[in-house]
Amino acid sequence: MGSNASAFGDVYNYGILLLEMFTGKRPTDSMFKNGRTLHSFSKTALLDEIVDPMLLPSNSRERQEAEEE
Repeated sequence: MGSNASAFGDVYNYGILLLEMFTGKRPTDSMFKNGRTLHSFSKTALLDEIVDPMLLPSNSRERQEAEEE
């Protein structure tokens, strides 16, 4: 509304769009009250569900050990 378009704004909006697709929730849902946001919900709820645990740094060492055995 009256401001210039920027690459930062495009990247931010794309990120929000991806979060909406992954979670099935909109930033305007009634559950996002009292400081809770789509971003904070995604950080706490989806890390283990979306990311393959074998890709996380703590598990990469375990994976290498398992492959060596």
